[in-house]
Amino acid sequence: MLDAYGIGANDVANSFSTSVASKSLTLAQACCIAIFTEFFGALLLGSETSETIRGKIISLENFAGQPELLMLAMVCAVVGSSLWVIFATRNGWPVSTTHSIVGAIIGVGISAFGVDSVDWSYNGVAKIVTSWFISPVAAGIIASIIYMVTKIFVLAKSDSFERGLRSRIQGTH
Repeated sequence: MLDAYGIGANDVANSFSTSVASKSLTLAQACCIAIFTEFFGALLLGSETSETIRGKIISLENFAGQPELLMLAMVCAVVGSSLWVIFATRNGWPVSTTHSIVGAIIGVGISAFGVDSVDWSYNGVAKIVTSWFISPVAAGIIASIIYMVTKIFVLAKSDSFERGLRSRIQGTH
């Protein structure tokens, strides 16, 4: 529950801040939408991320015959990550819940089995870190394409208001 609270406070605010600030949505509307989108996103699309975090940072074989140690390690990782995300979010610091849980699992792995227990290769941590650099660049490129198309085909035209309404009406059918 602590992790869900931290993720909700941080990630939902990141996702909906522009919509609420522009008054396109009320805070209550954003929260209602977030309840469903966060839940169904995790349910339908979260298995690969969960699998990566569960077994590709530190090997589960390290915990063979010691399930209580694995449980303790994962609880410590979730609590540590959650507390950090809540603390950083409360102070208005930019923080990533994904970075936090990955760092927490790395920390647990190092403290339990040493630095060599972490899979630093591209099959493990390196792939995760690579995605942290690719994601903002990819999102920036996609957003700029969407903006340029909108600017060229809607905003730069003399009848931009009508074009905007027409594209919205056509998009809702």
